[in-house]
This record gives sequence, C-alpha cells and structure tokens, in this order.
Amino acid sequence: MSSPQDDSPSAPSEAPLHRPTRTLWQRLGGEGLALSVLIHGVLVVIAVVWVVSTVTDFAGKKDPNLFATGAGGGSGGPKAKEYKTKLQPKNIKSLTKTNSRITSKNANASMSVTSLPSVANPLATVGAIGGGSSKGFGGGSGGGIGNGKGAGVGGGRNFVSMFGMKSSAGMGTGGLIGTLYDLKQTSDRKPTPMLDGRTGIAPYRAAVRDFLESGWSTGKLQRFFKSPDMLVSGQLFITGRSADDAPKAFEVEKLMKPSRWVVHYRCYVEAPSSLPFRFVGSGDDFLLVRWNRKIALDDGYETYLAGGGNYKDFGEKVTKEYKIDRSPGGLARLKAGPWIQVTKGTKVAVEVLMGETPGGVFDCYLAIEVAKSGTKVKGQYEGEGKLKLFRCNADPLPPEIQNQKRGLDIDMDAAGWIFKVTKDSNTLLR
Repeated sequence: MSSPQDDSPSAPSEAPLHRPTRTLWQRLGGEGLALSVLIHGVLVVIAVVWVVSTVTDFAGKKDPNLFATGAGGGSGGPKAKEYKTKLQPKNIKSLTKTNSRITSKNANASMSVTSLPSVANPLATVGAIGGGSSKGFGGGSGGGIGNGKGAGVGGGRNFVSMFGMKSSAGMGTGGLIGTLYDLKQTSDRKPTPMLDGRTGIAPYRAAVRDFLESGWSTGKLQRFFKSPDMLVSGQLFITGRSADDAPKAFEVEKLMKPSRWVVHYRCYVEAPSSLPFRFVGSGDDFLLVRWNRKIALDDGYETYLAGGGNYKDFGEKVTKEYKIDRSPGGLARLKAGPWIQVTKGTKVAVEVLMGETPGGVFDCYLAIEVAKSGTKVKGQYEGEGKLKLFRCNADPLPPEIQNQKRGLDIDMDAAGWIFKVTKDSNTLLR
C-alpha cells in the first residue's frame, strides 16, 4: 500500500537568479562622465560671458594713469596719441638728492637759470611713487615737451655778469678763470686789520704787494675769504658800476662788504699771431696783467710794480695813452704796456689782478694794440693806432658792452686776434 506522500504532487523547485543586462556605455561609467561634461560646459559658458563683459567695460573707460605725448611746441596741434604705458615709480633717493648747480661754458649768455626744485616735499614724493598721478608731461594738444627752447632745455643759460659766468672748479677752456678774495676777513670769516675803514687801506695795499712780489703765489691769498665759485670770462671790459657788483657776481654779497677785495684771473692762451702787440688798459682802483710771468701792464689809481710806466721785466718805459670816456667818473685815459714778441701758436700763461680799495665805483678795461709790422722804427715798433678788445674766446659779447666802445677806436670783434684758451689752464688751478 502506498504512502499518502507518494500520491501528492511534487513541490515546485526555486528558479535561479539572473543579473540585468548592461550596455558597454553603462559599464564604462558613461552616466557620470556625461554629467561632469555638462557641468564643466556650463562653467565655461559662464566664464566666457564674464570675461567678455569685463573687457567691454574696460574698453569704454580711460586709465587715468595713461599719458599722452601732446603736440608740443605750444601750438594747437592734432589730437594727442595715447600710449598704454604707465609711468614707472622712480628711485626716491635719486629724486630727493640735492641738485648740483648748472653751469654753462658760454661766458656771454643773457638768461639766468634757477636751481632745480627739490622733490623732498611729501607731495612730490607721493607723485613719484604713484607713477602717473603727476601730469608732468602735459595731457593734451599743445602741452608737453614740444620744440620750444626754454631755460634748462638748451636756450637757457647760467647767470652771467660783467665779471664772467659761473663755472665748476677745474674748468679751464672757456676763458679767464677768476676767483674773488675778500681781504677784510680770513678764510674762516674772522676780521682782519683791513676791515677798519680808516686804517685798513695800508694793510690792504701791503697784502696786495705781498702777493705780487711772491710771484703771484695763490698761497698768499688762501688765508683770506674767497668765493666758493669761480667765474669764467672771455674778456675784461667792465664799464663803470658799483663796487658791489663784484661780490654780487660771485654771489657772496651777503658775506662781505664791497671794498678791499681783489679778483685774480688766470689761464693759458695760444698766441694768435707772431706780430708784436702790447696790452692797453686801466682799472679803478688798479689793474695788473702778467704775461709769461712778466708784468705787462700796471695801471689805475694805484700802481704797484711799474709806477710811471717803468716795466723792468721788458726793459722799457711806456708813456703812450689812449683817451676813453669812463663816466660816471674815474681816469680819462688808458695806458699802454711794453711790446711783446711771441711766436704764433706758443702757449703762454696769462694772469690778471684787479681790485677795489675804498669801495664806491669800479671799472676795468683791457685791450691790445698790434704793431703794423715786425720791424722796429727808431728802436720802437709802430702801432696800428687803434685797439682790439683782449679776448679769450669768440662767443658773442655781453649785450652791455656790444655797443659800449666808450669813445675808443677799438675793434670789439678782434678778428684774427682771439687768444684761444688751452686745456693747460687746468694746471694754473693747482
């Protein structure tokens, strides 16, 4: 007999599990990559829109630090071009450095140039740091540098007086190099016996003679106060004026009174001709010329080494005079010195000493007379009968003397007779 369990239907068996079918794109992670690309694309679009917007805004604005060339010259000119080059900050130390004085080699200019302004003040310094905030070059048509010549660009010149123009120590090719000495005070500005108005004249004259008899040794003058700057002059034709003009010319008028001073000029010159010539001149109060270490002229209210025209260095006594209008006062004649013979091209040392004793009015005139030939007549050379201005350069004369011949028959151009200054003049400064 069979079991009941055998007659019941058999229990169904459990079906096996299967993984869903996946594509290759899904297997490689395509969904994540697509999402990442989409996100980055959106970011790129946003960035492009921002950049374009920023550039557009910038193009419509002007950088205040840009500078323009300007049309220059002061004319209306075309519209200035703008250069997108910002001014760079400069070295502040170089900007605040003390400016040195400007000098010119031209002894006859008529303009004056003031010292360059200091940029040590805070506003100037800020302008330098800020680059282009200071519109120093102009910002429109007609402004800026231009072609006009002004002081400091090329048309401006250093201050010039009848005593010469300013020069740096060591310059020796522009003309006679002059230094002013105040014998009333020592080099450290202590008073000397010459300061006294009544008794100071005698020691002043003694000090001048001591210098002359020492062979014009500048060491004799070094103990006295001297001008910090030297002056260079191409000629010495100083018409009547206040004795105070000498201290003013050397810019020491606040440091000394206009009396008992001397100015010592010196240089080396090249003889322009082999014809004999002689110096002609005079000074109030005195004028001496030393040619090749020989006294070649000594005349004025006072004489020191050639009184009465006796020139021992040349073995001559000279009495020749030339009338001159020396108004507003002073001597009415110039005196001639001895004849000088020199070969053309020879380099010779020339020194000039002028001075003012009591103060008041001062003047000084220095010229030459040329012999007609190199042949003596009755033991003497015969002069041309007219004078030439003694000149050490061919620069234009100062306006004050261009037409101031003072009644003299004098050639102010001195064509063919300009004594060219040589570089050897530097040795005279030692």
